[in-house]
Amino acid sequence: MPDSLPTLKQRRRRYRDEIIEDVLNLARAMMRKEGVAALSFNAIARQLGMQPPSLYHYFDSKNAIYDELFRRGFQEFGRRMSEQLDQTGSLPEKLQSAMETYLRFAQENPDLYQLMFQRPVPDFVPSTASMAVSLSVLGEAQTQFAATLRSEELDLQLPVGEALDLVIALQHGLTELHLANNPQLPVGQGRFGKLIPQAVQLLLAAWQKP
Repeated sequence: MPDSLPTLKQRRRRYRDEIIEDVLNLARAMMRKEGVAALSFNAIARQLGMQPPSLYHYFDSKNAIYDELFRRGFQEFGRRMSEQLDQTGSLPEKLQSAMETYLRFAQENPDLYQLMFQRPVPDFVPSTASMAVSLSVLGEAQTQFAATLRSEELDLQLPVGEALDLVIALQHGLTELHLANNPQLPVGQGRFGKLIPQAVQLLLAAWQKP
């Protein structure tokens, strides 16, 4: 037998990984169609052609599926925000790009966004490991964003942390309102989605040095 052929253990692991990905893809499709809280453990098993007890070999509960999606969502969100915050550009461009990245992530991943930043499933509590991932991602993004706000062009007249909270409130509010009113329209369009440049201008008008 050639050395390059996968071992039985490797084949079983590959099969297990494929089933896990199938479960997560089905879960996300169900959450998008029927709502995040409508996720059904039994329905996923049926769509996979297995009995519900068999699904416990991969996830021990519905909340375990939520937990994996929560963790992966923050990993992807962190990657996008890190790429955006690492880009060069003027201060207004950086602020606008950050807000647009947040809205775009929410629009492209409404199921993950709700799970990460809302409370659509009251009894779901992220595991310690997944919560650590989320806190690490958010901490890194906030550190990078705070560095942007410490620009010599600005006179914040308040602690950087409070200024950062104002930016977060603006971007989250515009995102929520855009998703509620014009979710089908791209970033930069719609009643609220088009207001990001104006929100940046308001901040800079208050904070830029004369």
